[in-house]
Amino acid sequence: MHPSATNSPLHQISEYPAWARAGGDDSAIILTTRVRIARNLVGEVFPYRMNTEARIRVMRQAARTIASLGEAEEGVFFSLAALAPLEINLLVERRTISPQLARDENPRGVFAWKDIDRAIMVCEEDHIRLTEIVPGLAPARAYENLQPILRQLGHSLKFSVDENLGYLTACPANLGAAVRTSLFCHLPALVLTGGMEALASHAADAEFTVRGFWGEGSEVLGNTFQFTDGPGLSHQTSDMLSRIESLGQVIMEHEAMARIELQSQRPAVLKDRIARALAILQSCRVLSGSEILSLFSALRLGLDIGFIEGLKRETISMLTFDLGKSYLMWTGESDHNPDGRQIRRAERVREVFHGVRFVG
Repeated sequence: MHPSATNSPLHQISEYPAWARAGGDDSAIILTTRVRIARNLVGEVFPYRMNTEARIRVMRQAARTIASLGEAEEGVFFSLAALAPLEINLLVERRTISPQLARDENPRGVFAWKDIDRAIMVCEEDHIRLTEIVPGLAPARAYENLQPILRQLGHSLKFSVDENLGYLTACPANLGAAVRTSLFCHLPALVLTGGMEALASHAADAEFTVRGFWGEGSEVLGNTFQFTDGPGLSHQTSDMLSRIESLGQVIMEHEAMARIELQSQRPAVLKDRIARALAILQSCRVLSGSEILSLFSALRLGLDIGFIEGLKRETISMLTFDLGKSYLMWTGESDHNPDGRQIRRAERVREVFHGVRFVG
C-alpha cells in the first residue's frame, strides 16, 4: 500500500462501504435506498451565502454537538480542508459525501460512521445533511435508523422551522419535512428491451427524477439509474416513504418482466452478452472505468438469472469500489497515468474471474 494511504485518516473507517459488502437477493435489482434529511441552524444564513468565519463557526458547533452524541464513538469527523484531494474523491466514490461537497473549496466537513453507510455532511447545500444508505428497497428502515441521531442533534442544535412551511432549507423544493429519498437501481434488461423509456415516463408522472450513476447531472453507467423523489413540499414523511416504496415495487416488477422477456424471446442475445462479458474479463489486458461497469452489469445480470457460477454479488460490488480511479491511486496500485489504471484493472479482474463459469 502507498505510504500516503497507510497514514491516511480514512483508515479510521471500514475498507469497504456497506453497500459494497451487501450481496443478498433483496438487493439484486434495487441495489440501495438512500434517505437524506436536511436541517439548518437558527440565526445562520445558508451555506452558499456564508463567509469563511461563519462556516468555521457552524463547523465547530456541529463537531462539538456530534462529539457529545452517543454515536460519537461509532464514527469519525473529517474536516475536508485537512484531507488531500484524492481522499476527498475517495469519499465520493464511497458515496459518503456528495460531489457538490467535494467540489466546494470553503470550510466544510463530514462525520462518517465507521462500519455503516451513514454520514452527517456539514455546510453542503444546508448546514446539516444526515444521510443513510441501506441495501435493497427499505426506505422506512433507513428513515427510522436516522431518527435517534436526529433527535439527539435537535436537543443541542436549534433548527430553523416555520409553522406553515416546515423546516427551512436552501432549496425551496426541500421545504416541509426536508426529507429526500433515492433508489439506486440496476436495470440491464429494461435497457436491452427498450423498456427504460416507459419506466422513466412513469417515474416522471409520479414526480420522481431519473438520474445517472453519480446523481444529478451525471451519465448512466453500467445500466445503473438513480430514482429520486421530486419536490413535494410534503410535511408527511410517511406518505413520501410510501410513495418511493411503491415506485420501487414497480421498478422491480418491470425489470423482472423484462428479464423474462429476454429469456423467452431473445435468449441467444442475452446469453451472448453475458458470455462475452465474462470472456473479456477473463482475458482482457486493459479496462477503462466505464467499460468495467458495463461488463460488471452483464455479469451481475447473468448471476441473477443463473447463467454464472463461482461468483457472488458482493464480489462484483467490492470490485466496483476497488477498481475506482481514486481507490487505485490511493492504495498505490496505479499512479496518475490512465494507462496504468487500465492495466491494473485488467490484471485484477483476470485474477478474480479466472474460475468463474458461464453455464447458460
